[in-house]
Amino acid sequence: MNPTAFTSSSSSPSGVLDALAAAGFEIGPPRALRRTVVDTFDGRLHRAGLRLEVRGAGNGAEVVLDDGRSSPARAPAATAPRRAADLPAGPLRSRLGPVLDVRALVPLATVTATVRPAVRRDAEGTARVTVDVHDDLAVDGAPVGPPWAAELRAGAGYAKDAASARALLRSLGLKAGAGDVLDQALAAAGVARRGFTGSPTIALAADEPALPAFRRVLANLMLAVDANWQGTVDDVDPEFLHDLRVAVRRTRSVLAQGRRVLPADVRATYREAFGWLGGVTGPSRDLDVYGIEWDRYVGPLGPDVAADLEPVRRHIESLRSSAHAELSDVLRSERYREVTDGWRAWLAGAGPVAGAGRDAGRAIGKVAAGRIRDAQAQVLERGRGISAATPAEELHQLRKDAKKLRYLLECFGGLYAPAPRKAFVQRLKALQDNLGQHQDAEVHVAQLEEIAAGLPEGSRGPATLVALGRLSESIDRARRSARQEFAGRFRSYDTRATARSLDALLDSSP
Repeated sequence: MNPTAFTSSSSSPSGVLDALAAAGFEIGPPRALRRTVVDTFDGRLHRAGLRLEVRGAGNGAEVVLDDGRSSPARAPAATAPRRAADLPAGPLRSRLGPVLDVRALVPLATVTATVRPAVRRDAEGTARVTVDVHDDLAVDGAPVGPPWAAELRAGAGYAKDAASARALLRSLGLKAGAGDVLDQALAAAGVARRGFTGSPTIALAADEPALPAFRRVLANLMLAVDANWQGTVDDVDPEFLHDLRVAVRRTRSVLAQGRRVLPADVRATYREAFGWLGGVTGPSRDLDVYGIEWDRYVGPLGPDVAADLEPVRRHIESLRSSAHAELSDVLRSERYREVTDGWRAWLAGAGPVAGAGRDAGRAIGKVAAGRIRDAQAQVLERGRGISAATPAEELHQLRKDAKKLRYLLECFGGLYAPAPRKAFVQRLKALQDNLGQHQDAEVHVAQLEEIAAGLPEGSRGPATLVALGRLSESIDRARRSARQEFAGRFRSYDTRATARSLDALLDSSP
């Protein structure tokens, strides 16, 4: 049976303990409780129906993973884990790994209390049902209301004992709430476990003027930049930088699509500013991707080659750390502050806008539909011109065209019904995946040459250089494979079915 918390504004914890003792419960000594809930920044564990917490502190601490259905999994942990790899090998670590992927765990809140256990046992001394009375409840040191709660737990097969204890608590004026004491304390303190998702899609009305709609879309993207700023500066995990960069790219794309809507000087100023920001974040992200893809690249080459490449991996990690340190300095710089402060101020402005484009007052539904059709036409035109002899740069340009289309669909997606939008995006995504695989391999083959040239002198042994050659060949095979698949992927996209899917999308409404 899952624990259930009971609270009351009239009873007292001492009165409840007295009543439990009179009913035959054994009252234990008080103990300090400390439970820290951890999750990823985007709430992956919560979405997966999991709750991970660190109970206690120091050498006696343990990590507890609860899915709300089966007995919680436990593992010792003297410190809060950042990643699944920080935990001992076993079922708990195996279960967390795929959910966390590259994201790090961050503490959400710490609940503290003084707990008095009340236990009813059978003749053999086995605990049948337990009521833990939590007093002086606090979240991150701040008291929550109500300041105390009773948590009922019963062992399997003791439903009657649980029902009896529940009836007793209710007779004392206590009411059962949703979840256990931890759930209720977090809810009372306003701690949201869903995490930050940073969706670029906001609600839009098709007949509202284009200018305020563009402003709201851009303001929403700036929220994503701000939300991921601290995690990027602190280098918590690579997804902070990734999500910050995506928000920057979406901003640039929406600014580009804002011709005849946004004031020309605003577009020019901030397209240049966000172009600068996109550029300075690129080197760190390229090295992040190398680290993320390392096992996939190196794994097929076998453990011996992987061992020979270990100096290369360490060198890449060193380059990555240096790049992130430089990026953190940029994100804390006066230029970054001036750009983002100025942008937020313009986005928050109200009333008439000087220099607004001639489409500023047109309905956003018509403006967005026109931009989406233009972007789709650009994708088809460029894609149809690509042959086996076309330079790789053209595929990269097509990838950027496809991204612009995708960003329009995401940022102005609130104008359309979810089902047709999802159907069209799935078609586009299949093409994007191929172009992304090709471009990543293209970049990494070239980057590997630079990395090899920069290896420290003591790391350039014959075995490592041979292994580097094998790695380069392997990545290049992936590049050629993606290139060979391109024609088929594009034919699958450039169809009447895709055209009908786009029409259905643009004719839909939420």
